[in-house]
Amino acid sequence: MNSYYLTSRSKRIYSITSLIALVVMISLFFYISRNIFCMQIYFLGLGLFSIYALFQKLKNEHVELTEKGIAYHAPGVIFETGWESIEQISNHWRYRFVHECLLVDNSRIRMRKWSFFLGGRNVPTPAFSSRKTLVPLSCFSENWRDSELGQQIKQYAPHLFEKEKSVQSA
Repeated sequence: MNSYYLTSRSKRIYSITSLIALVVMISLFFYISRNIFCMQIYFLGLGLFSIYALFQKLKNEHVELTEKGIAYHAPGVIFETGWESIEQISNHWRYRFVHECLLVDNSRIRMRKWSFFLGGRNVPTPAFSSRKTLVPLSCFSENWRDSELGQQIKQYAPHLFEKEKSVQSA
């Protein structure tokens, strides 16, 4: 089993975008509630929680690859799926940047942990299984296709790359 954590570049991008958004939101809330002290305390607490969640994301988000499948660890969620459940590699927006992601059939995902506030073990509603889930790849390795991460995915799930070759040749 190999684990791949966020690259330094991805950590910088997530930190900068999250902190800018947080500063804007907190400033707006402080401006709106400038005469209500308890609201300011509430928004300060919300901001501190957001900073904590950001650091948890930067420290803990990773993917684990095994012969059987892939496990994705992010703050508040851990899920795993077999290689046969992955439909394709596709590009999707994530934090204002396009990332290459694995598109996974939700009906074949096994949830190991799910929580809204980083602690509970409640399972999502059945509506969750009616959509697709994305597992980002390009944030875990620069040029992931040529890295060890990409080579392992090619070894365990060659069907993903065969689909790409057939699309490119058409």
